[in-house]
Amino acid sequence: MHRAAYAFGPVGIGAYRLLGGAMVLGIYWGFTRQKVHLTRNTWKHIFIVAAIANAWPFVVLPYVMNQASEHGYFGVMVTLVPLVTILSSIPMLGIWPTPRQILGVLGGLICMAGVVHDGTQRGISPGLLALALTVPITYAVGNTYIKWKLDHLPPLPLTVLFLAVGGLMLLPLELWPGALDKFGLGGPAVPHDWPIALGAIVLLGIFSTGMAILMFIHLVKYQGPLFAGMVTYVIPLIALAWGQYDGEKLTPLQLSAIAGVLSMVALVQWNAAKNIDKLPKPLLD
Repeated sequence: MHRAAYAFGPVGIGAYRLLGGAMVLGIYWGFTRQKVHLTRNTWKHIFIVAAIANAWPFVVLPYVMNQASEHGYFGVMVTLVPLVTILSSIPMLGIWPTPRQILGVLGGLICMAGVVHDGTQRGISPGLLALALTVPITYAVGNTYIKWKLDHLPPLPLTVLFLAVGGLMLLPLELWPGALDKFGLGGPAVPHDWPIALGAIVLLGIFSTGMAILMFIHLVKYQGPLFAGMVTYVIPLIALAWGQYDGEKLTPLQLSAIAGVLSMVALVQWNAAKNIDKLPKPLLD
């Protein structure tokens, strides 16, 4: 996202990566000839998830990264997804977490507190931090909502529809000249390094959006939103490593906290997955 911001604003990054992912997976869907029946009620649920779990976080995340010039730090925010998933699963799914799940998630959050504390020392405003916190909240609520209302649909068409609807929600804003500039959501005043920015959008669309969300939705449907949400604990490793590459500060506190988080992931995930032989075939069910 940092490279895409050379030529695109937060709304453009969100819209084009969503639509790019939808286009690639849509082509694959066409080859599978997989048919689904969509009722008006189903479309309503698809729009809800596309808005809260795709359109909103895919704009907010590049926005806060650009405003604070910190992408490694904001990458750790997604570690809140499992905790919010636990809370949202109780009213939506009627699922109460096991003691080991609670211990692992809370232990991971305690470890991540060290990283968050380190980040707040960098001068990030409370308002920007609060906005960033909406990203894991909307991810977790959206994931749980999928299991609650859309579990009857197969992952592939479901993913294509989420991405396409989310991208189309943002596209009019992106194509409306000057409408977003006063909110800091427009593109840079002087776009530059177009080849790098376009390449970043393509990679984001195909891999980080299309393929990644397809696999994630498969996990949500067949392993549950809490199990799927735990994979977000790996993201800070990549975010912090990339931040180090870009010259952001990496401290011993951050490294220690990440090691603790991964230990908590191992605690929760150990023997937690369902028997894969008893699951529907991925992508083509």
